[in-house]
Amino acid sequence: MNAPQLRPLLILCALITGTQELGIAQTRTCDENSVVASAIRTRADVQAFVQCAYEYAQEMGTAAAREAFHEEGRWKSDAYYVFVDEVTPLREAAESLVFPPDPSREGVPWGRFIDAYGNDYFEEVYRIMGIVDEGWIYYTFTNPATGDDSPKVSYIKAIDWDGTPAAIGAGIYLRDLPGSCESEEVNALGLADHPSDRRLQEFVRCAAMEVEAMGYFASIGLSSDPRWRRDSIYVFGVDGNGNTLFSGDPYRRGGWTLGGIDSELTSLEDRDDLSVADAFGETFLYYMARNPATGMEQRKVVFVKRVVTYGLPILIGSGYYLEDDEE
Repeated sequence: MNAPQLRPLLILCALITGTQELGIAQTRTCDENSVVASAIRTRADVQAFVQCAYEYAQEMGTAAAREAFHEEGRWKSDAYYVFVDEVTPLREAAESLVFPPDPSREGVPWGRFIDAYGNDYFEEVYRIMGIVDEGWIYYTFTNPATGDDSPKVSYIKAIDWDGTPAAIGAGIYLRDLPGSCESEEVNALGLADHPSDRRLQEFVRCAAMEVEAMGYFASIGLSSDPRWRRDSIYVFGVDGNGNTLFSGDPYRRGGWTLGGIDSELTSLEDRDDLSVADAFGETFLYYMARNPATGMEQRKVVFVKRVVTYGLPILIGSGYYLEDDEE
């Protein structure tokens, strides 16, 4: 068989294989033990969550789905929940069909719903659904976990809800966006009291935004401001050669220091994790380091983010220490 004859066969095999792989992914995507509201961490999680909610509504019917979205922990956890909104050009008459945070708002017009950016939410939903069947919407909305009006990004998907054109969706409040890095929510004290990878990422990403906005001038605040420095929690900046540009480590010479000090990442030995972090943009690092709060060598989880200031790439990082009795 020559190459021209073989090519259609190869294409057919690829299509069959791709279809099989897609089928496997689809059967595993909506496992009720893996796709749950409490497990949402990223925008990708939100998108998968909405797809599963859509499939659940299609399979179970709107009445059963509405009850489940209200009552079952799989579909509702703190600030994460499934909503269904009417899609109509009559924006002032638009209704919420499913709204677990406040069921009394369901089935009645919301009226004009203008967010902090001056956009009408229902008008935007109608506009987006007129262009695509599913997509992202960006707005501000009350975070039920905090009671504050916060930036929210939601994924919405067109659905027929008992004959009413609607959009089913869910959203996430991210604390490490340019418009949401509030000092009251993202700070060293919060990370020290409740250390986790998610809080560490938020902390470092918000510190990196300071550097992107202020350049090297940001290093003074990041090294000394209590928001960025608490006990064993502090921010540091490292250049591409591993040299520490600044550090908030209170046990280094003179407390916080700018330049001319040993690398924050000396424990990396022969591994080229600096190049890994530079290539991936963000990365976790794990090593042994001296805890400035105890003076003892402990296991440390570090997260670094690459930023460019004045044309030069640097890595902004921070970390937390694992207790000896943690696995």
